Amino acid sequence: MDITFVDEFIDSSISANKEIYKLLSNHDKTLKESRTKGFGGDISLNIDLECEKIFIKHLSKYGKIFSEESGEVGEGEFTIVIDPLDGSDNFLSNIPYYGTSVALTKNGEVLVGIVVNLVSLDVFVKTKESFKRGSLFSKNKYKSVKKNSYSKVGIYEKGYQCSLFAKRLRENNIKYRVTGAIALSLAYAYDVSFVIFEGKIREFDVCAGKFMCSELFIYENDEIMIVSKDRDVFERLVGCVK
Repeated sequence: MDITFVDEFIDSSISANKEIYKLLSNHDKTLKESRTKGFGGDISLNIDLECEKIFIKHLSKYGKIFSEESGEVGEGEFTIVIDPLDGSDNFLSNIPYYGTSVALTKNGEVLVGIVVNLVSLDVFVKTKESFKRGSLFSKNKYKSVKKNSYSKVGIYEKGYQCSLFAKRLRENNIKYRVTGAIALSLAYAYDVSFVIFEGKIREFDVCAGKFMCSELFIYENDEIMIVSKDRDVFERLVGCVK
């Protein structure tokens, strides 16, 4: 794929995130109001729909959009899978852990993944050639993502819904946090001990984030996904499932 095309797509995605960040910074209470049920089955907020509009404006020239809110929008050779606001409930609750997720795909293959934390301003960009991390408003300070060898806890997305697996983790003295934004959590998989997601896996939730974990250990079935950078931790977690 043409490098110029990739660079332009990444720049447009970053521009969209900057606009979304400014929108969220306005603290407009109407953004938190509910609308109708979105394509993904959840009730869409005004902010979800406004973020989606911004992404469509910036990215529709690159291909058709597949979004949690509206499903497929537009047409083109490429499909851009987005979660316009990952962690909407956190945003509603003023919990500082939410962001966006964008994946450029072709024929089911992810070519570029971009995940942004709209609170810390961390930006994760992965292509076939590299995986880098930077800051939303500092274009020239991106560095290669490296594994954190000091991590002590993992992230258990939707851990509040399960008692059996949580009990097994507790019995094995495995510490975790429940954060509420799966794309962000997968982007941080190189930092934490592991990431677990339990429940129905939807493409727009994990497309970009899972691509970022392609070089880590991954276990997945119809009910759960386990990701870890550490083989021993990974095998212990998979053992808790089986």
